[in-house]
Amino acid sequence: MHRLLRTRLSAMMFVYYFSLGAWAVTLSTFLMSAPIKGGLNFSTVEVGWIYSTFALGGLLAPLFIGLLADRLFPAQRVLGVAGLVCAALLFAAGHWCDVNFPRADEVFREAAARRTVHGEPVLEVYARVNGHGDHPLAEPLRHTLDEVNDDPAVRAVATETFRVLFVLMFGVCFCVQIGLTLSAVMCLRNLPDPGRQFSRTRMWGTVGWIVAGNAIALVLVPVSPQPLYLAAGAALLFGLFAFTLPHTPPKGTGRTIGEAFGVPALKLLRDPSFCVFLLVGFICSAMNQFYGVYAHRYLTDLQIPRPEQVLTIGQVVEVACMFAIPLLNPKKWMKWLMMIGIVGWIVRAGAMMAGWVPGVIGIGVPMHGLSFALYFVVAATYIDREAPPHLRASAQAIVAFVASGLAPWAGNMLAAWVVDRHRLGTVIDWPHVWEIPLYCCVGALAVFTLFFKPPPET
Repeated sequence: MHRLLRTRLSAMMFVYYFSLGAWAVTLSTFLMSAPIKGGLNFSTVEVGWIYSTFALGGLLAPLFIGLLADRLFPAQRVLGVAGLVCAALLFAAGHWCDVNFPRADEVFREAAARRTVHGEPVLEVYARVNGHGDHPLAEPLRHTLDEVNDDPAVRAVATETFRVLFVLMFGVCFCVQIGLTLSAVMCLRNLPDPGRQFSRTRMWGTVGWIVAGNAIALVLVPVSPQPLYLAAGAALLFGLFAFTLPHTPPKGTGRTIGEAFGVPALKLLRDPSFCVFLLVGFICSAMNQFYGVYAHRYLTDLQIPRPEQVLTIGQVVEVACMFAIPLLNPKKWMKWLMMIGIVGWIVRAGAMMAGWVPGVIGIGVPMHGLSFALYFVVAATYIDREAPPHLRASAQAIVAFVASGLAPWAGNMLAAWVVDRHRLGTVIDWPHVWEIPLYCCVGALAVFTLFFKPPPET
């Protein structure tokens, strides 16, 4: 019976993260690319705001999770409704991009038709020079295309598309954040030994992310709305499947409004180690937005083929780490494993800053998976140990509020500002961009090492 339960929960994780991975990796490149490359020509700031919907959803969703899952409704029903709504919104987002792409392409080409490079139409030069960075016309072509990107008509179309897409993606990410928290709660409440079994159950979510990345690279067009449609189909399946999961009733007994929203879980902030955990999680989650939003574009600029496939190497390493976590005795070595996770983020930023392609692929990308597994997956066990049973969903929601809400929002805004500061037209000075997450993660490691002191297991 326990094996069948783990299989069902593992399937839940697989489908949930398949849906999230289908759009989260490639969307920034699609939005930032010019229409002649299949994109919608959004500015860096607009892309930052689109990805900030994940953070804004993380700020709002936890306010309802404590009420819905701890007090009013079974967790599997909340998950099911969130999945179905998410599917509808993802489909609407894909359709909106499809509808607006022809207009963006038309206006872009009209603006390009008014510009020349050494007397030749800019798009004719582009067709001849594209992919040859050492061509004599490459530099003047880039400057001319930058002028096309900044044309008022081109920017107006992109802004109009952005406004509606922002609203749709905010709804998507609100539902995603509910799923992110409650999928963990479902496992921690139903698994017989969550300390040993959670990581290997959550591991199947990473497998789903890997499968989604490879499916997009091999079957779909990454720089297009197609990943959004794939994600919508997976979200629909997740929503329907969630209603078949084990009955997980609310455990809360509070009667006041404050108790209904899980405010008593804030008493965990009296523990200095819990506060250090939140602070370090905030810093690392914020710095992770540099990688999460711009890694696909960075690998594209390095001319690495099929970057969406290359990025799944990080998830392969994540799966291996999750499989190994029970063998590493996280209850005993919790702090050391989480410290290794932070070190991984430092190594990743250093490899990205160096820009050596073998190092980026062989060191930087794998460290992403190691760090996520050893910090946040081990941390889920820590949170479940520290919070009383009737407030575990609320405690997870507090962490989601910080690590999936405030931190990604701050990280997105900072990353967009840093990229813009080191961007000349379409060319980005990536080494200086990666300096910021490197130095910030070094500081986070120092704070965590000195001040995080989890209580012994009882």
